[in-house]
Formats: sequence, structure tokens, C-alpha cells
Amino acid sequence: KKPSYYNLSDFYDAEPHDMDVNPDGTWANSELGIALAQLVDGGEEKTVYDRLQSTFSAEMNFWERMLVLNANFTFSKSHEDYDWYKTKYRIGYGPDDVREQGTSRAYKGSTSELYTVLDLYATLTKSFDKHLVSGVLGFNQEYSRWDKFTADRYDIISTSLPSIGLSSGEQYVDETYKDWAIRGLFFRANYMYDNRYIFELNGRYDGTSRFPKNKRYGFFPSGSVAWRVDVEPFFEPLRSLFSQFKIRASYGSLGNQLVTEYGYIPSMNSSLGSYLIDGKLQQTVTAPGLVSPDYTWEQVRTLNGGIDLALWNNKLVVSFDIYRRDTKGMLTLGKELPGVLGKTEPKENAADLKTRGWELSVAYRDEFQLKGKPLNWGARFVLSDNRSWITKFDNPTKNLSQYYEGQELGEIWGLQSDGLFKSKEEIAALDETEIIPWGALEIVEGWPKYKDLDGDQRITKGTTVDKPGDLSVIGNSSPRFRFGLNLNAEWNGFDVSAFLHGIGKRDYYPVSYLYWSFYQQPYTGGQVHAFDFYRPTTDSDVEMAKHSQSYINAGLANQNLDSKYPVFQSWLADKNLGTGINGMGLAIPQTNYMLNGSYLRIKNITIGYTLPARWTKKAHLNRVRIYVSGDNLFEWSGLKKYFDPEAVTNSDSYGYVYPFNRQYSFGINVTL
Repeated sequence: KKPSYYNLSDFYDAEPHDMDVNPDGTWANSELGIALAQLVDGGEEKTVYDRLQSTFSAEMNFWERMLVLNANFTFSKSHEDYDWYKTKYRIGYGPDDVREQGTSRAYKGSTSELYTVLDLYATLTKSFDKHLVSGVLGFNQEYSRWDKFTADRYDIISTSLPSIGLSSGEQYVDETYKDWAIRGLFFRANYMYDNRYIFELNGRYDGTSRFPKNKRYGFFPSGSVAWRVDVEPFFEPLRSLFSQFKIRASYGSLGNQLVTEYGYIPSMNSSLGSYLIDGKLQQTVTAPGLVSPDYTWEQVRTLNGGIDLALWNNKLVVSFDIYRRDTKGMLTLGKELPGVLGKTEPKENAADLKTRGWELSVAYRDEFQLKGKPLNWGARFVLSDNRSWITKFDNPTKNLSQYYEGQELGEIWGLQSDGLFKSKEEIAALDETEIIPWGALEIVEGWPKYKDLDGDQRITKGTTVDKPGDLSVIGNSSPRFRFGLNLNAEWNGFDVSAFLHGIGKRDYYPVSYLYWSFYQQPYTGGQVHAFDFYRPTTDSDVEMAKHSQSYINAGLANQNLDSKYPVFQSWLADKNLGTGINGMGLAIPQTNYMLNGSYLRIKNITIGYTLPARWTKKAHLNRVRIYVSGDNLFEWSGLKKYFDPEAVTNSDSYGYVYPFNRQYSFGINVTL
């Protein structure tokens, strides 16, 4: 159980001088008093959660396990009851003046979830002479159902028995459910000759309830071959150097059905309207959304080639892969439709995507003597890269607001910066009025100046690739050259390990107030870096600021013509008017404020010590290890001053994400 009110933001808004209670003991009419009144007297909520899960397995084998039959059934069933009530609370406004505030309401919700999995498969393994043959044939079925029932009612009669049954106001009942199922056959066949030539063939025939009945099933085959060059007779002279030399290739296809449960069904939603008819709000039903007939499995086909090397008795292990991945029938919004239609484009198999990439893994481990005791150490480095392009989409005009053929994912269209306006003559020679936010701002000396790429003496945003106006591709937000490094060593009971990772290349254009400060909105926090703004000596505000000691102390009353940021104008970077090429002002990406999104972070360092066995044996313990560990200890990044580079890379592009915490821990591992 817990209070039904726990909005901590209201406590943050409390003023230092706020009173919590009045002298007569009533809750005070202040941010703090109202928040505490709701927390203490405003109601209560309770959640009861139950879950049952189990797996049943059976196995039969024949001919000394040459043939093995397996059956597995797993089910998980959960139930949650969620109840809360809110009551009015009393606020004192002064002597002999106490009033009731808040809502009186009781709510009850019940949620049930069922998930089942059935697997039936047979495995055959047979070897003879230099041949090894194996295969798997099976059946898989999964089902999930989620149900929710809610009821609530206003005006609780008695606070001593707060419930729906003892309420007298308007009451509401609602019910929701969703389910999905998949069913399919799968097989795998393997053949290996003399431990040198390896072949594998796989396939799945799957159906899903998420697509229309006539498009629910898809077949997804895959296969691979490998050659153990190191076991060939002609490789004998190199075996002292190479522990392994394998060449491999594969082709595979997978199906993606991760879409909403009923996206292929036009659905109408009902809700209470906002207009009174005969004194009552009427129930309304909305028109259904659009549904496309091209709505089925998204297929991902991958062609891969690789090599595995191990040298000097497996001290050095190297693996390299190069691949091409083609996504056929991407499930995304389809061709842009006329605005007069009044509906969003339906999701469909609208696009094809091509990805090319590679991955390199290098690991080394060794041992040498240090003061008569062995020191074991190792390192592993992983580096990968990939780029993706749209190869098919119905966008003949190459409208920049949608996918278009030839588009590289992550490309950033924007304006090329040309410094700041330094004179009225420069302003008159280049018309930038089409990108002024809100229309209330004025282009003055110190405003951002851009390159006129199409030569029409105007800065405009085009809408297509062929007619982009003054827009061009100025960067790419897709992460490139992902890397990671693991280091470890052990000596005389001491052990140390470290993990570093990062991204080698990525462009990032900020749209958050965490970067733009007062340029975005006048009431956002002021970041120190934004104080480097354009300040001419003739600016009347600066003249007035010379009489302000705080401005003088901050250096803001001085002339600053070679500033990083333009003349100070709130709303100049306002993202509420759109971002990217749909934005205005500084919300349009531009080269001068593009940030380097690459980073290197120390994710973890752990140092441990294992007590000598002669000590732990006396305490009848097998092993005792003491350790200290630190996570997210440090990072090198151009974004570090403004955002957490890893959080921004993996999540919200606006920067509204909590940074990864630096964590330190100490512990003892005891093995009996």
C-alpha cells in the first residue's frame, strides 16, 4: 500500500518560505501544504500481484540416443488487482476559514495475462566413417492474451469505507483485451565430412495472428558452409603457427512480425464527446484509420562471409565478418497521402532497405612469470561498422519528409553556416525572413547567416531532393565504428578487469534546451556556454547592462563580435515549431552547431583479491574474494558538456534522458 498521491514534482516547486501547516494545525494554503495534504489525507492505493509459471518436459530416445524426441510445454499466468481512492483534503486559509479541495473518487482495476509455449521436436544424430549427419524437425506454438477491466466512480460517501459501492457520483466501466499467436514448423540439417567440410540448412514456416488470414504464413530458409583449412594435409607446415583457420559463408532469412496485434483491422474508438446535447455529453465514435492490403511479414535476408583464425596455440584469436543485409517489405508508413484525406498513412510493406557492414574481433591471452608466480592477462577488442540505404519506396518526387530511393539512413539535411550578420548591408543583401521563428523576432546584426546555395539571394528550405532550396546533407546521425575493449589480468590472488566502449563517428544536432538555454524559451535554465553570444557596442541593452553589477561580473557588458552564438533572442531555437527541416531558426540543423557525437567511456573497472586457500580452508570455506567495482567512471566526448553521449546515442534525440549514473560498489564473494 502507498498514498494515492506521490507527485514529487510538487515538492520541487515548493518555495523555501512555504509553510506546511498553519498555527491551528490545518494544512497551509501553499505548494508544500497542498502537496502534503494530498500525500497524507488524499487517499491510498494498493496493488496485489500473483504469478504462476511452470514448464513440463518429456523425452524419449531410441537406438542409443540416435533419435531423441522432446516435448516442452511452458505456461505463465499472472493476475494483478489495482485499487485506489482519492478523498478531499482540508486546507486552512486563515483563522476560522477551512475549505475542502481535491477529488473524491474510487477506482478498481483487474489485469490478467496468460502466455503459453508448446515445443515438439525430434533430433537425429548419426556418424559413420568420416561422416557426421544430424537433423532437427519440430513444431512451435505460442499464445498470449492480456485482459484488463476497470471501474471507477466519483463522490465517495464515507471516507471510512472508500469504495465504488459506497459512492454516489458518475460511474465508468471499461474493458480492454488483446491477444496474439504464432505457429510454425522448423528444421535444421547438418552434414560434416572428416571434420573439414561443414554444411547446414535451416528453415522455418511460420504463421502469425498479427496479419490478415491470407498473408499470415511465410517461409524463411537459411544455410551455411564452412571449411576447416587447418585440418587439410597441405596445411601441415603451418600448424605450428595456426591453431585454427576456418573460412565460412552463410545466407539466411528471418521474418519480422513485431507490429500491433490488430493493425490489419480498421477499428473505431468510442469516447465521451465534448459537446452537450439535451444537457448531457454524448457518446461519440471516431472514423476508422486506414488499413493497407500490403501488410504481411517483413523479411530480412543476410549474406555473410567470414574467417576465423587462431595463432600460437590459441593465444591470438581473430574473427572477421563482412555482410550485406536486405530488408524486403519494411513495415513502415506508406506513401504520403493528400492532406484533405484527413488520415495518417497506414503502416504497410512499403520500403526496401540495404545494409552493408563488417565486424572485427581480436583477442589475445598470455601468461608469464612475475616474481616466481604466473601472471595471466588477456585483451579483446571488437570493432564494427555498417551503413544503410533505402532501395525502394513509392516517393517519385523524393520528398524530404519521407523515405526516398537512395537515401542513407541517418542523413541530416540542414543549412551551411556562413557566420553572423555584421552589418545592415549584409542583412539587406540576403533575405532570411522565411526561417524566422514566430514572426515576432527581427533579423538584426548578430543573427545567423547561411550560404545561399541556389543563388537566389534568399534562404529557403526546399521540399525535395531535386529542389532542396539551400538545404544539403551536412551530417549523419547513425552511429559508426562501434568498438569495445575488454582487459583482464590475474596474479597472486589479485585480479583486475576493465571494459571500455564507444562510437567512433556520429553527428548530433541539438534541439534541447539543455544546449540552447534561453535561445529556446525565455523560461528555460541558462547554461554558461550560451553566454558567449553576439554583443555589439551600440546595443542599448548592453549599455544598460553596464550599470548591472551581475552583468559586469559575468562579462556580459563587453563587446563580443566573434561569438560562438548569435545575438540573444528567445524562441530562436524553439523546437515547438518543429525540428530538422520542419523547424525554424536554430531548430533547423546547421553546420556551425553540429556536435561530434562520438565517445569513449570507461564502463567498468573491477579490482579483486582472492584470499589464499590455506586461510579459507581453516574456516571450511572453498573460496573468498573481496572486490571493489566502479561503473561509468569517465568518458571522452564532444557532447559531455551538454548531454550524456551514450544516453543520447541510444535514446531520446532531444536529450531528455537521465545520464548513466556513476556507481561504486564493494563486495565479498563466498563459495562454500
